Amino acid sequence: MIRREAIADLLPGLFALAAVLLLAPRLAIPPSYMFDEVYHAYTAGQYATGNADAYVWNTHAPRDGVAYMWNHPPAGVLAITASILVWGDGPVGWRFASALFGALGVALVYGLGARMLRDRAAAAIGAGLLLLDGLYFVQSRVGMLDIFGTVFSFLALGGLYAYLTAAPDRAARRLVWTGLALGLALGTKWNAAYAALLCGLVAVGRASLLARRLLRDPADAVTRAGLRSHLVWIPIGLGVLPALVYVAMYVPFFAVGHDLGEWVELQNQIYQYHTRLEATHTYQSSWWQWPLALRPVWYWLGQGGDSVARIYAGHNPFLVWLYLPAVAWLAVRAWPERRAFAIVLSLGFFGQWLPWALVPRIAFAYHFLPVVPWGALSVGALVVCGWRRGPAWRAIVALYVAIVVGAFVFFYPIWTGVPLTDQAFEWRMWFPTWR
Repeated sequence: MIRREAIADLLPGLFALAAVLLLAPRLAIPPSYMFDEVYHAYTAGQYATGNADAYVWNTHAPRDGVAYMWNHPPAGVLAITASILVWGDGPVGWRFASALFGALGVALVYGLGARMLRDRAAAAIGAGLLLLDGLYFVQSRVGMLDIFGTVFSFLALGGLYAYLTAAPDRAARRLVWTGLALGLALGTKWNAAYAALLCGLVAVGRASLLARRLLRDPADAVTRAGLRSHLVWIPIGLGVLPALVYVAMYVPFFAVGHDLGEWVELQNQIYQYHTRLEATHTYQSSWWQWPLALRPVWYWLGQGGDSVARIYAGHNPFLVWLYLPAVAWLAVRAWPERRAFAIVLSLGFFGQWLPWALVPRIAFAYHFLPVVPWGALSVGALVVCGWRRGPAWRAIVALYVAIVVGAFVFFYPIWTGVPLTDQAFEWRMWFPTWR
Protein backbone atom coordinates (compact mmCIF):
# COMPACT_ATOMS: atom_id res chain seq x y z
CA MET A 1 0.00 0.00 0.00
CA ILE A 2 1.38 3.43 -1.00
CA ARG A 3 1.96 5.66 2.00
CA ARG A 4 0.36 9.11 2.11
CA GLU A 5 3.81 10.68 2.54
CA ALA A 6 5.04 9.01 -0.64
CA ILE A 7 2.10 10.42 -2.59
CA ALA A 8 2.79 13.86 -1.14
CA ASP A 9 6.40 13.63 -2.31
CA LEU A 10 5.16 13.02 -5.84
CA LEU A 11 2.81 16.00 -5.87
CA PRO A 12 5.32 18.65 -7.05
CA GLY A 13 6.11 16.52 -10.08
CA LEU A 14 2.43 15.84 -10.71
CA PHE A 15 1.66 19.55 -10.52
CA ALA A 16 4.46 20.28 -12.99
CA LEU A 17 3.20 17.60 -15.37
CA ALA A 18 -0.38 18.87 -15.17
CA ALA A 19 0.86 22.40 -15.81
CA VAL A 20 2.81 21.35 -18.91
CA LEU A 21 -0.24 19.51 -20.25
CA LEU A 22 -2.38 22.61 -19.77
CA LEU A 23 0.18 25.06 -21.11
CA ALA A 24 1.38 23.13 -24.18
CA PRO A 25 -1.74 23.04 -26.41
CA ARG A 26 -1.80 25.83 -29.01
CA LEU A 27 1.72 26.86 -28.04
CA ALA A 28 2.55 27.36 -31.74
CA ILE A 29 -0.21 29.96 -32.12
CA PRO A 30 0.47 32.51 -33.39
CA PRO A 31 3.09 31.25 -35.86
CA SER A 32 4.69 34.70 -35.86
CA TYR A 33 6.22 36.82 -33.10
CA MET A 34 3.77 38.49 -30.73
CA PHE A 35 4.38 41.60 -28.66
CA ASP A 36 7.89 41.64 -27.13
CA GLU A 37 8.85 38.37 -28.78
CA VAL A 38 10.08 40.66 -31.57
CA TYR A 39 12.86 41.53 -29.13
CA HIS A 40 13.27 38.61 -26.72
CA ALA A 41 12.58 35.58 -28.90
CA TYR A 42 14.23 37.15 -31.95
CA THR A 43 17.39 37.89 -29.98
CA ALA A 44 17.39 34.37 -28.55
CA GLY A 45 17.34 33.04 -32.11
CA GLN A 46 20.32 35.25 -32.94
CA TYR A 47 22.16 33.98 -29.87
CA ALA A 48 21.60 30.47 -31.19
CA THR A 49 23.39 31.38 -34.44
CA GLY A 50 26.32 32.97 -32.59
CA ASN A 51 25.52 36.48 -33.82
CA ALA A 52 27.76 38.78 -31.75
CA ASP A 53 25.76 41.86 -32.76
CA ALA A 54 22.73 40.62 -30.82
CA TYR A 55 24.40 41.23 -27.44
CA VAL A 56 25.16 44.95 -27.63
CA TRP A 57 23.40 48.30 -27.79
CA ASN A 58 25.14 49.86 -30.79
CA THR A 59 24.04 47.44 -33.52
CA HIS A 60 20.81 46.97 -35.46
CA ALA A 61 18.84 43.95 -36.64
CA PRO A 62 19.19 43.33 -40.37
CA ARG A 63 15.43 43.34 -41.04
CA ASP A 64 12.39 45.39 -40.14
CA GLY A 65 9.90 44.53 -37.42
CA VAL A 66 12.40 43.05 -34.95
CA ALA A 67 15.24 44.37 -32.79
CA TYR A 68 18.08 43.08 -30.67
CA MET A 69 17.26 42.91 -26.95
CA TRP A 70 20.22 44.30 -24.99
CA ASN A 71 18.39 46.39 -22.37
CA HIS A 72 17.92 43.46 -19.97
CA PRO A 73 20.49 40.94 -18.73
CA PRO A 74 20.60 37.73 -20.78
CA ALA A 75 19.50 34.92 -18.42
CA GLY A 76 15.93 34.74 -19.74
CA VAL A 77 17.06 35.09 -23.34
CA LEU A 78 19.55 32.26 -22.82
CA ALA A 79 16.72 30.04 -21.55
CA ILE A 80 14.76 30.78 -24.73
CA THR A 81 17.92 30.13 -26.75
CA ALA A 82 18.23 26.66 -25.22
CA SER A 83 14.62 25.99 -26.20
CA ILE A 84 15.31 27.15 -29.76
CA LEU A 85 18.34 24.86 -30.00
CA VAL A 86 16.05 21.93 -29.12
CA TRP A 87 12.84 22.85 -30.98
CA GLY A 88 14.12 25.13 -33.71
CA ASP A 89 13.75 28.84 -34.33
CA GLY A 90 9.97 28.76 -34.57
CA PRO A 91 6.97 29.39 -32.32
CA VAL A 92 7.40 26.26 -30.19
CA GLY A 93 11.10 26.99 -29.76
CA TRP A 94 10.34 30.58 -28.75
CA ARG A 95 7.81 29.58 -26.09
CA PHE A 96 8.57 26.12 -24.75
CA ALA A 97 11.12 27.33 -22.18
CA SER A 98 8.47 29.67 -20.78
CA ALA A 99 6.03 26.77 -20.50
CA LEU A 100 8.61 24.69 -18.63
CA PHE A 101 9.35 27.51 -16.21
CA GLY A 102 5.65 28.18 -15.75
CA ALA A 103 5.20 24.53 -14.83
CA LEU A 104 8.23 24.70 -12.51
CA GLY A 105 6.69 27.72 -10.81
CA VAL A 106 3.48 25.82 -10.12
CA ALA A 107 5.49 22.94 -8.62
CA LEU A 108 7.49 25.37 -6.46
CA VAL A 109 4.36 27.07 -5.19
CA TYR A 110 3.14 23.69 -4.00
CA GLY A 111 6.49 22.41 -2.67
CA LEU A 112 7.76 25.58 -0.98
CA GLY A 113 4.22 26.70 -0.18
CA ALA A 114 3.52 23.51 1.76
CA ARG A 115 6.61 24.16 3.85
CA MET A 116 5.84 27.82 4.45
CA LEU A 117 2.11 27.38 5.11
CA ARG A 118 2.64 24.07 6.92
CA ASP A 119 -0.51 22.97 5.12
CA ARG A 120 -0.32 20.75 2.03
CA ALA A 121 -3.98 21.22 1.15
CA ALA A 122 -3.66 25.01 1.10
CA ALA A 123 -0.46 24.78 -0.95
CA ALA A 124 -2.12 22.41 -3.42
CA ILE A 125 -5.09 24.73 -3.88
CA GLY A 126 -2.75 27.70 -4.24
CA ALA A 127 -0.70 25.91 -6.92
CA GLY A 128 -3.85 25.01 -8.82
CA LEU A 129 -5.18 28.56 -8.61
CA LEU A 130 -1.87 29.93 -9.86
CA LEU A 131 -2.29 28.02 -13.09
CA LEU A 132 -5.79 29.45 -13.45
CA ASP A 133 -4.51 33.03 -13.27
CA GLY A 134 -4.68 34.35 -16.82
CA LEU A 135 -1.60 36.56 -16.56
CA TYR A 136 0.54 33.70 -15.25
CA PHE A 137 -0.94 31.36 -17.85
CA VAL A 138 -0.25 33.70 -20.79
CA GLN A 139 3.25 34.67 -19.64
CA SER A 140 4.04 30.94 -19.41
CA ARG A 141 3.16 30.64 -23.12
CA VAL A 142 5.03 33.59 -24.63
CA GLY A 143 8.71 34.04 -25.44
CA MET A 144 9.28 36.89 -23.00
CA LEU A 145 11.44 37.19 -19.89
CA ASP A 146 8.99 37.71 -17.05
CA ILE A 147 8.14 34.11 -16.18
CA PHE A 148 11.84 33.31 -15.66
CA GLY A 149 12.38 36.20 -13.27
CA THR A 150 9.19 35.33 -11.41
CA VAL A 151 10.27 31.75 -10.77
CA PHE A 152 13.77 32.78 -9.69
CA SER A 153 12.39 35.43 -7.32
CA PHE A 154 9.96 32.99 -5.75
CA LEU A 155 12.79 30.50 -5.26
CA ALA A 156 14.94 33.22 -3.65
CA LEU A 157 12.21 34.17 -1.19
CA GLY A 158 11.70 30.50 -0.40
CA GLY A 159 15.40 30.45 0.48
CA LEU A 160 14.91 33.51 2.67
CA TYR A 161 12.18 31.69 4.58
CA ALA A 162 14.48 28.69 5.08
CA TYR A 163 17.15 31.09 6.38
CA LEU A 164 14.79 32.85 8.79
CA THR A 165 13.52 29.59 10.25
CA ALA A 166 16.98 28.05 10.72
CA ALA A 167 19.22 28.53 13.73
CA PRO A 168 21.44 31.62 13.33
CA ASP A 169 24.61 29.53 13.18
CA ARG A 170 23.14 27.52 10.29
CA ALA A 171 22.63 30.50 8.00
CA ALA A 172 25.32 29.69 5.45
CA ARG A 173 23.58 27.18 3.20
CA ARG A 174 20.29 29.08 3.22
CA LEU A 175 21.94 32.38 2.35
CA VAL A 176 23.81 30.68 -0.49
CA TRP A 177 20.53 29.27 -1.84
CA THR A 178 18.90 32.70 -1.60
CA GLY A 179 21.86 34.45 -3.22
CA LEU A 180 22.12 32.04 -6.15
CA ALA A 181 18.42 32.46 -6.94
CA LEU A 182 18.67 36.25 -6.59
CA GLY A 183 21.61 36.25 -9.00
CA LEU A 184 19.51 34.40 -11.58
CA ALA A 185 16.58 36.76 -11.03
CA LEU A 186 18.80 39.83 -11.41
CA GLY A 187 20.37 38.19 -14.44
CA THR A 188 16.91 38.11 -16.01
CA LYS A 189 15.59 41.57 -15.17
CA TRP A 190 16.82 44.32 -12.91
CA ASN A 191 13.42 44.67 -11.22
CA ALA A 192 14.52 41.71 -9.06
CA ALA A 193 16.62 44.34 -7.26
CA TYR A 194 13.55 45.06 -5.10
CA ALA A 195 13.56 41.52 -3.74
CA ALA A 196 17.36 41.46 -3.45
CA LEU A 197 17.47 44.69 -1.47
CA LEU A 198 14.72 43.56 0.89
CA CYS A 199 16.37 40.18 1.46
CA GLY A 200 19.59 41.97 2.34
CA LEU A 201 17.82 44.30 4.77
CA VAL A 202 16.13 41.36 6.49
CA ALA A 203 19.45 39.52 6.89
CA VAL A 204 21.23 42.65 8.18
CA GLY A 205 18.34 43.24 10.58
CA ARG A 206 18.68 39.71 11.95
CA ALA A 207 22.43 40.18 12.35
CA SER A 208 21.78 43.42 14.25
CA LEU A 209 19.45 41.61 16.64
CA LEU A 210 22.13 38.99 17.25
CA ALA A 211 24.69 41.73 17.95
CA ARG A 212 22.37 43.38 20.47
CA ARG A 213 21.73 40.05 22.15
CA LEU A 214 25.46 39.41 22.40
CA LEU A 215 26.02 42.84 23.96
CA ARG A 216 23.52 41.95 26.67
CA ASP A 217 25.11 38.53 27.25
CA PRO A 218 28.74 38.36 26.02
CA ALA A 219 29.06 34.78 27.30
CA ASP A 220 26.35 33.45 24.95
CA ALA A 221 28.40 31.13 22.72
CA VAL A 222 25.43 30.21 20.49
CA THR A 223 24.67 33.84 19.68
CA ARG A 224 28.35 34.54 19.06
CA ALA A 225 28.52 31.65 16.58
CA GLY A 226 25.36 32.87 14.86
CA LEU A 227 26.64 36.44 14.55
CA ARG A 228 29.98 35.20 13.20
CA SER A 229 28.15 33.13 10.59
CA HIS A 230 26.09 36.15 9.56
CA LEU A 231 29.08 38.46 9.29
CA VAL A 232 30.76 35.99 6.94
CA TRP A 233 27.83 34.72 4.90
CA ILE A 234 25.69 37.83 4.40
CA PRO A 235 28.32 39.49 2.19
CA ILE A 236 29.18 36.20 0.49
CA GLY A 237 25.67 34.82 0.06
CA LEU A 238 23.81 38.05 -0.68
CA GLY A 239 26.64 40.05 -2.23
CA VAL A 240 29.40 38.07 -3.88
CA LEU A 241 27.36 35.09 -5.09
CA PRO A 242 24.57 37.08 -6.81
CA ALA A 243 27.23 39.22 -8.48
CA LEU A 244 29.11 36.14 -9.71
CA VAL A 245 25.93 34.53 -11.02
CA TYR A 246 24.97 37.78 -12.75
CA VAL A 247 28.35 38.02 -14.49
CA ALA A 248 28.21 34.31 -15.38
CA MET A 249 25.08 35.01 -17.44
CA TYR A 250 27.34 37.01 -19.74
CA VAL A 251 29.74 34.16 -20.51
CA PRO A 252 28.25 33.83 -24.03
CA PHE A 253 28.69 37.60 -24.44
CA PHE A 254 32.42 37.20 -23.90
CA ALA A 255 32.53 33.94 -25.85
CA VAL A 256 31.43 35.66 -29.09
CA GLY A 257 34.26 38.20 -28.80
CA HIS A 258 33.08 41.10 -26.65
CA ASP A 259 35.45 42.41 -23.99
CA LEU A 260 35.23 43.73 -20.43
CA GLY A 261 35.07 47.35 -21.52
CA GLU A 262 32.04 46.64 -23.70
CA TRP A 263 30.42 44.77 -20.81
CA VAL A 264 30.86 47.72 -18.46
CA GLU A 265 29.44 50.11 -21.04
CA LEU A 266 26.54 47.73 -21.67
CA GLN A 267 25.59 47.92 -17.98
CA ASN A 268 25.68 51.69 -18.24
CA GLN A 269 23.50 51.60 -21.34
CA ILE A 270 20.97 49.36 -19.57
CA TYR A 271 20.84 51.81 -16.68
CA GLN A 272 20.48 54.81 -18.97
CA TYR A 273 17.74 53.10 -20.94
CA HIS A 274 15.54 52.36 -17.94
CA THR A 275 16.10 55.66 -16.14
CA ARG A 276 15.55 57.83 -19.22
CA LEU A 277 12.77 55.94 -20.96
CA GLU A 278 10.00 58.38 -21.87
CA ALA A 279 8.05 56.23 -24.31
CA THR A 280 4.32 55.66 -23.92
CA HIS A 281 2.17 52.73 -25.01
CA THR A 282 -1.54 52.19 -25.58
CA TYR A 283 -1.59 49.27 -23.14
CA GLN A 284 0.59 50.70 -20.39
CA SER A 285 -0.87 50.72 -16.88
CA SER A 286 -0.17 52.00 -13.38
CA TRP A 287 0.85 49.95 -10.36
CA TRP A 288 -2.46 50.52 -8.54
CA GLN A 289 -4.41 49.11 -11.49
CA TRP A 290 -2.73 45.70 -11.43
CA PRO A 291 -4.55 44.03 -8.49
CA LEU A 292 -7.82 45.40 -9.91
CA ALA A 293 -7.19 43.81 -13.34
CA LEU A 294 -8.04 47.09 -15.03
CA ARG A 295 -5.65 47.04 -17.97
CA PRO A 296 -4.56 43.81 -19.69
CA VAL A 297 -2.05 43.89 -22.54
CA TRP A 298 -3.15 43.05 -26.08
CA TYR A 299 -0.45 40.76 -27.50
CA TRP A 300 -1.76 39.52 -30.84
CA LEU A 301 -4.54 39.77 -33.41
CA GLY A 302 -5.27 37.22 -36.13
CA GLN A 303 -8.14 37.59 -38.58
CA GLY A 304 -9.82 34.94 -40.69
CA GLY A 305 -13.33 34.70 -42.12
CA ASP A 306 -16.09 35.72 -39.77
CA SER A 307 -14.01 35.22 -36.64
CA VAL A 308 -11.05 36.97 -35.05
CA ALA A 309 -8.36 35.48 -32.81
CA ARG A 310 -6.79 37.59 -30.08
CA ILE A 311 -4.38 37.07 -27.20
CA TYR A 312 -4.57 39.24 -24.11
CA ALA A 313 -2.27 39.06 -21.09
CA GLY A 314 -4.73 39.62 -18.27
CA HIS A 315 -5.75 38.09 -14.98
CA ASN A 316 -8.60 35.80 -14.05
CA PRO A 317 -10.58 38.63 -12.41
CA PHE A 318 -12.27 36.52 -9.72
CA LEU A 319 -8.84 35.38 -8.59
CA VAL A 320 -6.77 38.57 -8.72
CA TRP A 321 -9.46 40.66 -6.99
CA LEU A 322 -8.94 38.50 -3.90
CA TYR A 323 -5.13 38.68 -3.86
CA LEU A 324 -4.70 41.85 -1.81
CA PRO A 325 -7.25 41.03 0.92
CA ALA A 326 -6.07 37.39 1.09
CA VAL A 327 -2.41 38.37 1.49
CA ALA A 328 -3.25 40.98 4.12
CA TRP A 329 -5.42 38.46 6.00
CA LEU A 330 -2.76 35.75 5.91
CA ALA A 331 0.10 38.07 6.91
CA VAL A 332 -1.84 39.41 9.91
CA ARG A 333 -2.96 35.91 10.87
CA ALA A 334 0.60 34.54 10.70
CA TRP A 335 2.35 37.42 12.46
CA PRO A 336 1.84 36.50 16.15
CA GLU A 337 3.36 33.01 15.94
CA ARG A 338 4.93 32.72 12.47
CA ARG A 339 6.69 36.00 11.87
CA ALA A 340 9.22 34.55 9.43
CA PHE A 341 6.45 33.53 7.06
CA ALA A 342 4.59 36.82 7.52
CA ILE A 343 7.78 38.70 6.63
CA VAL A 344 8.50 36.61 3.53
CA LEU A 345 4.88 36.77 2.36
CA SER A 346 4.84 40.56 2.77
CA LEU A 347 8.13 40.92 0.91
CA GLY A 348 6.94 38.61 -1.86
CA PHE A 349 3.71 40.51 -2.41
CA PHE A 350 4.06 44.10 -1.24
CA GLY A 351 7.83 44.29 -1.60
CA GLN A 352 7.71 43.37 -5.29
CA TRP A 353 4.62 45.45 -6.07
CA LEU A 354 4.65 48.74 -4.17
CA PRO A 355 8.11 49.92 -5.33
CA TRP A 356 6.58 50.32 -8.79
CA ALA A 357 4.73 53.34 -7.40
CA LEU A 358 8.12 55.12 -7.40
CA VAL A 359 9.14 54.08 -10.93
CA PRO A 360 8.65 56.91 -13.46
CA ARG A 361 8.95 54.83 -16.65
CA ILE A 362 5.96 53.15 -18.29
CA ALA A 363 4.88 49.78 -16.92
CA PHE A 364 2.54 46.99 -17.91
CA ALA A 365 0.31 44.44 -16.22
CA TYR A 366 2.99 41.76 -16.56
CA HIS A 367 5.23 43.66 -14.14
CA PHE A 368 2.82 42.39 -11.46
CA LEU A 369 3.73 38.78 -12.33
CA PRO A 370 6.30 38.16 -9.53
CA VAL A 371 3.54 38.99 -7.03
CA VAL A 372 1.02 36.53 -8.47
CA PRO A 373 2.37 33.29 -6.86
CA TRP A 374 2.10 34.91 -3.42
CA GLY A 375 -1.44 36.03 -4.14
CA ALA A 376 -2.50 32.59 -5.37
CA LEU A 377 -0.89 30.90 -2.36
CA SER A 378 -2.75 33.26 -0.01
CA VAL A 379 -6.07 32.65 -1.72
CA GLY A 380 -5.39 28.91 -1.44
CA ALA A 381 -4.92 29.32 2.32
CA LEU A 382 -8.12 31.37 2.54
CA VAL A 383 -10.08 28.75 0.60
CA VAL A 384 -8.90 25.90 2.83
CA CYS A 385 -9.56 27.95 5.97
CA GLY A 386 -13.12 28.56 4.79
CA TRP A 387 -13.62 24.92 3.89
CA ARG A 388 -12.66 23.84 7.40
CA ARG A 389 -15.15 26.16 9.06
CA GLY A 390 -18.18 24.00 8.34
CA PRO A 391 -20.89 23.14 5.77
CA ALA A 392 -22.14 26.67 5.09
CA TRP A 393 -18.63 27.94 4.42
CA ARG A 394 -17.87 24.89 2.30
CA ALA A 395 -20.73 25.80 0.00
CA ILE A 396 -19.35 29.32 -0.40
CA VAL A 397 -15.82 28.07 -1.00
CA ALA A 398 -16.98 25.46 -3.52
CA LEU A 399 -18.97 28.11 -5.38
CA TYR A 400 -15.98 30.45 -5.44
CA VAL A 401 -13.62 27.80 -6.81
CA ALA A 402 -16.20 26.83 -9.42
CA ILE A 403 -16.46 30.48 -10.49
CA VAL A 404 -12.66 30.75 -10.82
CA VAL A 405 -12.51 27.57 -12.90
CA GLY A 406 -15.47 28.72 -15.00
CA ALA A 407 -13.82 32.09 -15.60
CA PHE A 408 -10.64 30.33 -16.76
CA VAL A 409 -12.64 28.32 -19.29
CA PHE A 410 -14.57 31.42 -20.36
CA PHE A 411 -11.47 33.57 -20.93
CA TYR A 412 -9.33 30.73 -22.34
CA PRO A 413 -10.03 31.76 -25.98
CA ILE A 414 -8.55 35.25 -25.50
CA TRP A 415 -5.57 33.85 -23.63
CA THR A 416 -4.69 31.31 -26.34
CA GLY A 417 -5.86 32.87 -29.60
CA VAL A 418 -8.96 30.73 -30.19
CA PRO A 419 -11.00 32.37 -33.00
CA LEU A 420 -14.19 34.07 -31.78
CA THR A 421 -17.03 35.89 -33.42
CA ASP A 422 -17.26 39.59 -32.69
CA GLN A 423 -20.19 38.96 -30.35
CA ALA A 424 -18.35 36.22 -28.43
CA PHE A 425 -15.36 38.54 -28.07
CA GLU A 426 -17.56 41.38 -26.80
CA TRP A 427 -18.91 39.09 -24.08
CA ARG A 428 -15.36 38.88 -22.73
CA MET A 429 -14.68 42.61 -22.70
CA TRP A 430 -16.20 43.42 -19.33
CA PHE A 431 -14.72 46.89 -18.90
CA PRO A 432 -13.85 49.67 -21.36
CA THR A 433 -10.22 49.57 -20.13
CA TRP A 434 -9.90 45.98 -21.36
CA ARG A 435 -10.11 47.03 -25.00
